[in-house]
Amino acid sequence: MSTRLDLVVYGATGFTGQLVCQYLRRHAPSGLRWAIAGRDAAKLDRVATACDSASGVNNGIGTPPTEVISGCSSDGSAASRICGDLRPRVVLSTAGPFVHHSDALVGACARSGVSYVDINGEIPWVARVIERDDQVARGSGALIVPNCGFDSVPSDLGCLRATQNLAKKTGSPCVSLQTVMHMVGVMSGGTIETGLEMERLFPGELRDPFRLGGASQLSRGPNDLVDQDPTEPRYDATLRRWVAPFGMARINSRVVRRSACELNAYANIDPTKLRYREEQLAPTGAAAAAKMAKNAAIPPEKLRQLRDAGRLPKPGDGPSKERRQASSFTALCVAQAANGTRGVCAISGGDPGYDETAKMVAEAALTIALTDRASLPAAERGGGGVLTAAAALGERYAARLVAAGLCFEDDVDLSGALPGSPDADAEAEALKAEMASKDAW
Repeated sequence: MSTRLDLVVYGATGFTGQLVCQYLRRHAPSGLRWAIAGRDAAKLDRVATACDSASGVNNGIGTPPTEVISGCSSDGSAASRICGDLRPRVVLSTAGPFVHHSDALVGACARSGVSYVDINGEIPWVARVIERDDQVARGSGALIVPNCGFDSVPSDLGCLRATQNLAKKTGSPCVSLQTVMHMVGVMSGGTIETGLEMERLFPGELRDPFRLGGASQLSRGPNDLVDQDPTEPRYDATLRRWVAPFGMARINSRVVRRSACELNAYANIDPTKLRYREEQLAPTGAAAAAKMAKNAAIPPEKLRQLRDAGRLPKPGDGPSKERRQASSFTALCVAQAANGTRGVCAISGGDPGYDETAKMVAEAALTIALTDRASLPAAERGGGGVLTAAAALGERYAARLVAAGLCFEDDVDLSGALPGSPDADAEAEALKAEMASKDAW
């Protein structure tokens, strides 16, 4: 019997890392050999104990970690220890900002043939990983799959499914993709810190809608704003709903464009004409304007001041279990063909930023660790490389997410009540409370 580890969780002592470990402790199949890795042995032992406590170990369910790997005092030492000594089937990293804490690790995975998944939303860093490691990973067979959390699985898999639904209806190619989000949730200290670091290091690249590729022939004019990140609320004639700019769109849209146009992961796309937009739902025009104001309410300079003054969560801090249980999301994805036919998919779940992100990245890692690689879409691309979730894992991954509790609803009727449509009164109260808290800052 092989003693090779199937999975190593790196960054296990962070807020999201602990949620990933608890999820694996509850849901990892019997016989899975997985480990938790980090710098501090005492903290790692506390994580392992907390996993047992949170996972009903006394009921005999789940699978505990096989090993606790301490002494990974830096990104470089983690790379050497994990990829040089252990060589698991897949590494799952929650250690951000990834540009600082996972860069050497992902490079080592690409060279050594160890697959890798993470939850990063750092598009400029992903672009560098693609440029540096894609060909190396193709040669080694390593599957490098970043962006496997709420950034950007719902948008990526939702567009994959929407185009599949469209292809069942018409042979006319898809020329337009759209995602509208509705979410209730809060940010952790690590998310805030990562966002600030990206603004500091890569301000220009963050605003490039084609940083991961996917510029169509229609999108290359300097004055063509169709594929630029939306900046104003608007009434959407297709949905017959108000929509507003969505902060995560400048992450998710880059991943979707790479899946669609660079990796040909979706069904029957015309990459020379494809347009993509991502926004958030709003119940009224006034609510759409308020959502836009909320996104712009705190500029990076102010966030830095609040962080430095100790008035924002610190890295490693996150929302309470009760707050997470009150959170939810819906991603509605619409694919439209050149002849006007539409295919639709809605994906919905619980707390997007933490509980469902932990589920998404854990299931991505389990898909790689437990699935015959020849049956994954990545096999059609040679079996390795720096890929998106749709291009690497596809429907096998989506099926695991459905089994784990996410809801995929196909061909939603856009003329009726949309899944996740915000209630006007509840939305107004939520926005009022959020804006009041920002004013208090």
